Amino acid sequence: MDEKAFRQFFKEKSVFKSASSLDMSYVPDKLYCREEAIKNLVFNFRRILEEDFSSINVLILGKGGVGKTCTARYFGRNFRTIALEKDVSVFIEYYNCINFRSKSKIIRELLAKYTHGSGRGFSDDEALKLILKQLIREKGYMLLIIDEVHLLRSDEILAFLDIAETYGHQNAKLSIILISRNRDWMTVETERILSRLNEKIKLKPYNYEESKQILEYRSELAFKEYVIDDDILNMVSQIVADHENMRHGIEILRKSGLYTDRENLDSISADIIRAASNDVYPTFRGEIVDQLNDQELLALFGIARSLINKDEPFTLVDDAFEEYQIISETYSVEPHVKMSFRKYIRTLNQLKIIASKTVRIEEAERGRHLEITLLDIPALKLEEFLIEIFNKKFS
Repeated sequence: MDEKAFRQFFKEKSVFKSASSLDMSYVPDKLYCREEAIKNLVFNFRRILEEDFSSINVLILGKGGVGKTCTARYFGRNFRTIALEKDVSVFIEYYNCINFRSKSKIIRELLAKYTHGSGRGFSDDEALKLILKQLIREKGYMLLIIDEVHLLRSDEILAFLDIAETYGHQNAKLSIILISRNRDWMTVETERILSRLNEKIKLKPYNYEESKQILEYRSELAFKEYVIDDDILNMVSQIVADHENMRHGIEILRKSGLYTDRENLDSISADIIRAASNDVYPTFRGEIVDQLNDQELLALFGIARSLINKDEPFTLVDDAFEEYQIISETYSVEPHVKMSFRKYIRTLNQLKIIASKTVRIEEAERGRHLEITLLDIPALKLEEFLIEIFNKKFS
């Protein structure tokens, strides 16, 4: 590749308006579906702005991808803004223990930032005293956010939570938000640690409606108009709700946008979403077919063929059933009745191979139908996979 060809890549059109809004470190201006958690944090920490001697310790718990880090950083950023309006200098410091695996590393990083010292020759206690003295000199207050805190030892976590008791409330211009997954926290939790926490906030996974609201907002920030439509967002929302992980949904959008740019396309399709989903969270594995009988495989084949023919994100159970009947006859297999087909749909749904939902038919007052989509593999790829299987089975 010469320089001219290299430069040409920078001139090609993009579906992105702001790709950085899909970065994992991005903290949005609007935080949806976490109002209760934010209010809880506000009620715990607002006294810092009103009292001279306050040190608050809060733990945020939840599965991966439920917005723990985003909630903490969103609160920190806006808390700092409110504090400045009240002439209180609040410093927000965030450390992820994946990168800072000990209390000493975090303290020395803080020491270097606030006193410009290396920390060599100082114990953790001495280094912490220097940091706290500097905060008092600057008439400042620190909110320390420690993510993946379970990677620290229990005694190190306790030492952080004990700062006010150890150095005196009048000297400890510092509060802490700890972040951890539920199961991981259980490995480090002790009675003494629990006694030092002012609040424990538990976040639940986002449901379908919440996922849709968040993904719509992030898509509006990230993409140009008409790049992604409502049906596509429905697909990604279903993936997020099924896997209970918003991170996957945002990463699927990011990877889908990059693929669309590479292929010089104008919009994101259902198959692009499925390919990105399989890349981000590869739940569809070849060995999953070992769990399926021939009729369930034929039903899955019918769904894939129907999606290909319709070229839409969702297909209807009636359309998939027609394809299932045709495919069964192709391989000289007696097709089962529609009631049995619906049972196979439920099985595939439980195995997270497909997603199905009942929707109201707008034209009819009481009519409803079942919509089906694939979650983690493009319809064309699945068709190729199943053709290979059936050719071996019935050749």
